[in-house]
Amino acid sequence: MSKFLCLLFISLVVFVSPASIFAKSSTSYLNVKYIDNFDGDSITFDIPDTPAIIGKNMVIRLLGVDTPELKKSKCEQEKKAALLAKNRVHSLLKDAKVINLHRTGRGKYFRILADIEFDGKDLATILLNEELAVPYSGGTRDHDWCGATNLRPPTVNRGSSILPPVVNGVYVWPPPPKQE
Repeated sequence: MSKFLCLLFISLVVFVSPASIFAKSSTSYLNVKYIDNFDGDSITFDIPDTPAIIGKNMVIRLLGVDTPELKKSKCEQEKKAALLAKNRVHSLLKDAKVINLHRTGRGKYFRILADIEFDGKDLATILLNEELAVPYSGGTRDHDWCGATNLRPPTVNRGSSILPPVVNGVYVWPPPPKQE
C-alpha cells in the first residue's frame, strides 16, 4: 500500500506540479484567501479552484520588491524594519475584501512570485511608498538595512501599470494590446 501512495504522490508532483500551474507568467488567480505572512514579502494564501496539494497554504513571494530579513537580520535596525514591514502587510491583507495574484511565475530559486493586488491596490507600491521595501529585480541584494541613516530606503513609485485594467468593474489580465 505504501508503494502505491508513494507512486501516487510522485505522479501528482510530476503531472500536477506547482510549476505547471504557475508557469504562465500572465496568469492571475482571483479571490485568494490570505492566511499569514512570514515577513514583508513572503505571504501565505489559499488559492481557490486548485488542488489542495498545490493551492492550500501556498507561499507567494511579492514580485518586484525586497523587504528586510526577519530571521536572518544582520542587525537590530534591520530586525525592527522587518517587523514594521511584516506588521504592515498583515494589517493591509487581514481585512481585505478581495485579493488577487497577477503575473504569477517562478523565480530563480523556484519560488512562486506574483504581484499582489488587494481591494484595487498594489501591495508592492504601498510598501515602496511607505519605505518598507526596496525595488528588487532578482539580482544581488545590495540594500544595506543596517547602514541606512533611517530605517528605510527612498520612496519609489512603480506607477499604475502594475495592476491590470478594469473593464466593467473586473480586472482584465493580461491587459488588451495598446491601440495606436
